[in-house]
Amino acid sequence: MFSSLNNKIDYFHNRDFVIIGAGIDSSTTIPNSNLIVADGALRACLERKIIPEIIVTDLDGYVSDVLYAHSKGSKIVLHAHGDNLSFLHQYYSQINPICVTSTYPSENTFCWGGFTDGDRALMMSLSLGALRIGLLGFNFEKVGLYSGRYSPRKLKKLKWAEKIISKCMEQYDNISYI
Repeated sequence: MFSSLNNKIDYFHNRDFVIIGAGIDSSTTIPNSNLIVADGALRACLERKIIPEIIVTDLDGYVSDVLYAHSKGSKIVLHAHGDNLSFLHQYYSQINPICVTSTYPSENTFCWGGFTDGDRALMMSLSLGALRIGLLGFNFEKVGLYSGRYSPRKLKKLKWAEKIISKCMEQYDNISYI
């Protein structure tokens, strides 16, 4: 289904998506279709019995949730980087990603940009021609409940994500916070 870039473009082109960020809180209502989730936000979806269409992950969140959602039909976009290569090798065949992203594109990977799973999901959606993109659960001021292990480094990453998303919103008029 996603063996080529053209297949990916066809899948995204002229479709609306909602990207769920890990800053979502437990009381926020999540739509139940056309969802792309950033890694840790998957847990918020599963708590609400929602299986997202796509999960963008570098496997630093709740891997068991990713495996479960994949078994129920979620497609996985996997970001490979130096810190997660052991997880990549361990889980690759179980999650069968629709594509692999990396910092530097190669013959078998894509690089749409982004620094966190959330802004990477946005840049992927923009690059592949999504019609409208809603952002839900993006909080750049604190590490969310669904972000996994807390570290002060995550706050710095969130500031980069905010810059990337702000720049995307300046350049595209099809992105909005919902």
